[in-house]
Amino acid sequence: MKKNIAHIITLTSLCLGVLSIIQSCYFNFKISAYLILISLILDGIDGSIARYLNTSSNFGKQLDSLSDMIAFGLAPAILLYNFLGHELNNYTLSYLTLLIPICSALRLANYNNDSVSENFYGLTTPASALMFISIPLIHEYENNTYVLNIFMNESLIAGLIIVISVLLISPLKTFNLRIDSLKHDKRKLFFIFISICVLYLFNFTGLPLIILIYILLSVKKLIK
Repeated sequence: MKKNIAHIITLTSLCLGVLSIIQSCYFNFKISAYLILISLILDGIDGSIARYLNTSSNFGKQLDSLSDMIAFGLAPAILLYNFLGHELNNYTLSYLTLLIPICSALRLANYNNDSVSENFYGLTTPASALMFISIPLIHEYENNTYVLNIFMNESLIAGLIIVISVLLISPLKTFNLRIDSLKHDKRKLFFIFISICVLYLFNFTGLPLIILIYILLSVKKLIK
């Protein structure tokens, strides 16, 4: 039973991704985004639990990537596709979201082909998902009309889809946020601290800023 605990968490994350897809097809964008957020939390702990219980395996790694493809590749793409068509009435732009699962699949296939490392190559799929689900969440919760108009700009959204998709398959070396690796890493602790501050100050509108900080800290180690 012990060896299956991490797998159960991973499969739960996968199921939440599927439920997110269903909810977005019913235009329940807020619920869909929340389900992906919960998947993000589960994805952050399943690997740590496997390592703590000494049950890590190649099977678990493959299962985790399949779950990530559903929860962070497909679910955000369908959420954004439905959101852009329903809320912005732009189904032409919606088809650009096809880049998200395509690049996510390439990113995860590349990860599965690599050996275990403290770093990742390319923006991680959870970070990508967080950027994309921020758009409907900002639309739902942002009260400042000026800020809302900036984020709902169709050209900006198209640019974000393209840039984030390219970063997924780029050689950019990004750092992992595994719970069991945070204790002695100042850069990761700094990122967690600044992320909490940004969320406290800006709520969901701060999510794109958090991803930008993550990318900048990956490009250059500001905290050593």
